Amino acid sequence: MAKQDILLETGTNEVEIAEFAISSQCFGVNVAKIREFVPYDQLNVTKLPDKHPSMLGVFLLRDRTIPLIDLRMHLNIKGKEDQSSVRQVVAITDFNDMINGFIIDSVNRIHRLSWKDIEPLSSFIENCAISITGSIHIEEREILVLDLERIIDEVFPESAMSASEEDFADKPKEEKREHTKLIIAEDSSTIRNLIVKILTSVGYKNITAFENGKDALDEFTRLKQKAESEGKDITEYVTFAVFDIEMPQMDGLTLCKNVKGELGLTDVKVIMFSSLINEQMALKCKKVGANAHITKPNIHKLVELADKLCFGDES
Repeated sequence: MAKQDILLETGTNEVEIAEFAISSQCFGVNVAKIREFVPYDQLNVTKLPDKHPSMLGVFLLRDRTIPLIDLRMHLNIKGKEDQSSVRQVVAITDFNDMINGFIIDSVNRIHRLSWKDIEPLSSFIENCAISITGSIHIEEREILVLDLERIIDEVFPESAMSASEEDFADKPKEEKREHTKLIIAEDSSTIRNLIVKILTSVGYKNITAFENGKDALDEFTRLKQKAESEGKDITEYVTFAVFDIEMPQMDGLTLCKNVKGELGLTDVKVIMFSSLINEQMALKCKKVGANAHITKPNIHKLVELADKLCFGDES
């Protein structure tokens, strides 16, 4: 079953979630990450040595070799082991410049909803379910939104976002970075903490981080009001920002649209840092006024772009 290209108006805080089932539990994934669904045929799977336990192997799809991950095994879902009566499906995904296949039991439907409808997990539950980013309540059932990026990082640790502080050492730039104020909006605590750690280590010490777009927008609104009341330029309080696209309550595109449009803070530089960046998404980023976009996990490029946007040729 091919993914239908359902267009969403940019910056409306809408998202489409593909709902599927593993055993009796329903899960959801942003449709933007899914290329298509294809029938699962275990005879077409080639086993690999020394692989992650939840990676079954690879299979060929239209002359392309694709890694195949068993979500039931990876999420440790208990249930009927004999799947002979279930016609399983493979969700082919495309994000972080990687194409992978995930085995699921069945595809239910696609839901169009607002990011406000996705409830973020509490910090306590998040620590117990690190592959889940939030939940949706629809028709008396709970749909858990999967963090596929986290799962891929666990299966392929070499692809995980990481960086050494020494990679960005530059004393002349560090002095300028100390006077730069920035805001980060990223729902993944792991990625959020890593971004803060790296930027802080190279001199960007005035950082305020938020776990969703709504809280970040509230802070921009407060800073604008403060700047106006004190007769100062907004860049005295915030110079640039880094936004994820997928976030509960308010997505990064809607956040950027509000910051640049509704609040009129055009002098604030915005970098979209997301696993969803492709040609179409790059156009959406530009449409809402973002100054730049980067595909995760290229955190090296994030520092380079931040320097360029803040200091230009002087850096």
